[in-house]
Amino acid sequence: MTSLGLAAFVGLTGIHAGPIFLSALRESGVGLLLGGMAVTLLPQIVGFCFGHFVLRMNPILLLGGLTGAQTVTAAMAALQERSESPAPVLGYTPAYPVANILLTT
Repeated sequence: MTSLGLAAFVGLTGIHAGPIFLSALRESGVGLLLGGMAVTLLPQIVGFCFGHFVLRMNPILLLGGLTGAQTVTAAMAALQERSESPAPVLGYTPAYPVANILLTT
């Protein structure tokens, strides 16, 4: 039932935001969209590569930390489900409050 409610919420939000998104895309161009994608993805990619190759962190803990840093609880749930382990929470737990404090400031 929770998944159905979440799917309905996402669907209705998308229906409402679609026309606004298209008009903003026409005004600002595709560069704004691509810039937003880069700003969102590059820190995650750099953080994963640094944590995995330089710090030699366990990928599950590292992904948990990255989801906490982005404050994305849904990604944390998906990561736990996919890994079939509660281990990602160990990375998520310290990163989440720090990210919320930094987002607030």
